[in-house]
Parts: sequence; structure tokens; C-alpha cells
Amino acid sequence: MVIVRIVGGLGNQMFQYAYAKALQKKGYNVKIDISKFKKYKLHGGYQLDKFNIDIETSTSLSNFLTRVGFRRSTKEKSLLFDESLQNLPKSEYVKGYFQTEKYFLDIKSTIYKQFTLRQPLAKTTNKYKKEIESITNSCSIHIRRGDFISNKKANKVHGTCDLEYYNRAVDFLQSQYKNIHFFIFSDDISWTREHLKVENKTFVEHNTMPHEDMYLMSLCRFNITANSSFSWWGAWLNQNKNKVVIAPKKWFVEKENEVASNNWIKL
Repeated sequence: MVIVRIVGGLGNQMFQYAYAKALQKKGYNVKIDISKFKKYKLHGGYQLDKFNIDIETSTSLSNFLTRVGFRRSTKEKSLLFDESLQNLPKSEYVKGYFQTEKYFLDIKSTIYKQFTLRQPLAKTTNKYKKEIESITNSCSIHIRRGDFISNKKANKVHGTCDLEYYNRAVDFLQSQYKNIHFFIFSDDISWTREHLKVENKTFVEHNTMPHEDMYLMSLCRFNITANSSFSWWGAWLNQNKNKVVIAPKKWFVEKENEVASNNWIKL
């Protein structure tokens, strides 16, 4: 049995689950370990239960490992794709973030189905949904601040996308397409209102669960992502055949990365 640890915010949880699902499709007996969320309360805790996932979960890791009879552990060595993590022993406990679609691109249709929402949308989400669907050239913009600003460790790894990046992304799209309406998502909407100067915009501002904002992002024809796994998934789950996704060329401060998909525009 292979057990994949789930931890972090919603976007991280989705990468880890997609990796686990790809292993299962290869024939592995896979479970996911969510025991970390007994103490890990950041970013809203465990959230994969909002989706139509079907891998068995465990909330008691020590009992679980004892029951299946092994204590082998493998940890992702870097943030780059590691082919060896696709060919594991039959009994393994795996830790990592797996932040590249290379782990699960060959089961893309399965991941789309697994990451559909289980419950009806909130009223405010439905309101934004109707607005997005009424506009031909809708574009999501995600600005991630939060712990990328306040947490020194997170800031050292990720940094933040500056306003120049967003301005370049907006200018590029407007040079190619007409009548774009921007739907702006942020964990610091007041800062964004003050500093992001674009026309034809709607600030998505309501109290709802993160998975619903991710869903709204996926409905837009275009996506401008932050260096955030949350907006990565909003863009990746966008199934518009003519979609255009713009992502930051530099996802991490000092490390090479393979996070942005190959067909995305990197600025």
C-alpha cells in the first residue's frame, strides 16, 4: 500500500491528491493521510472533501501504518519533477508537494471529474457565476498576499508577484482581445482595490469557501495567476478550448520551477 500525505492549503492538497490518484491509476493500492489536519489549522484546514474524490482517507496515521505493517518513507527531494516518485515500492509513505502536472497529465479527464464540487453553490457564488458566464471575454486575476507577505519563511521561498507583472499581463491580453472584463480575486481585497488599476473589473468579494472562488476562476475564459497553487488550479481546471493563461515566469524566489503548464504564457 502507498500512503500519500495531504497537508497545506487547498491548492497543495489538490496537487498531492492528483499525484495519489495517478499512482492509483497505475495500479497501486493508495490511501491518503489527512492526520496532519488535527493540528494544522492554516488556510481553512482539510478541504478535499468539498470535491468528488474517491481515495480512502486516514485520520490516524500511527494506527494506520501499524495496521498495514510498514514504516517506509519517501520524501520529495526538490520542487522539480522526479520520475522515481512514479515508480515506488508496493509499501511506501510519501511526503511532498508534487507541484507539476507531469505527475498526472495523462489522467487529466479523471482529475477534472474528481475536482467537481459536491455541494450546491452559495447564493453569492451563483451571482458571480452568472455574471462571468454572461461575458464572452472574462478574465480572472488572482493576487496572493496573506502569508506570502506576513510569513517571513513563506516570503523567502515564494516572494510575491509585483504590480508590474499584473500590468504586463493585462496589457498583453488587451492587445490581443477586445472587451475583456476582469474578475479580481485576492486574500487582501482592500489592498488590491487601492493598487490594481484596471478598467472593466469586478472585485469578487464575499464570504464563502475557497473552493467556490477557485470554481469561479475556472469559468473565466482567461486567467492571470499569482505564484500560487490556488490560482494554478483555478486556471488548470478552466476547460475553455480557447483559454489563455498567463503565469509568472518566476514562481519561486531562488529555485527553478516546473509549476506553470507548458502551454501557458509566462511573463
